Amino acid sequence: MVEDIKALQVKLDATNDEDEQRALEEDVTGKILWLLWCGICAEVDELLPKVVNYIRREGAMSGLLYISTVKPPSTDPSDDQAHSQRIMYDAGADISKYELWLDARAREQAKWSGTNRGTPTLDDQGTTPSTSRQTPSTAAV
Repeated sequence: MVEDIKALQVKLDATNDEDEQRALEEDVTGKILWLLWCGICAEVDELLPKVVNYIRREGAMSGLLYISTVKPPSTDPSDDQAHSQRIMYDAGADISKYELWLDARAREQAKWSGTNRGTPTLDDQGTTPSTSRQTPSTAAV
């Protein structure tokens, strides 16, 4: 995972396109958040049974009662929290915003490749479609 983050950071440092940068930033941030979340969960999974056993062994059942009253954070996260949570879960599900962006860009380019829609280019001196019913003049100005 750390190697993935480093590779994404190299791509991020090399790009100038703002949309590409945003997608890469989300991937980097999401992977970092996912890595931290996994670490926190591992620590809790390891430490919580020890704490519960200590409380039981010492007879401090009021400590367990206190733990049961601790409320989780607000169930209505702010937009920033929801966005961070989404990019973290996307990273955990191996969904890359950058890869999605690349796919969308490739589809858009394929959609327009080979089609000039009647617009003249430097190599094409054709006419641009017009809504006018008037025939263009062939006289030189």
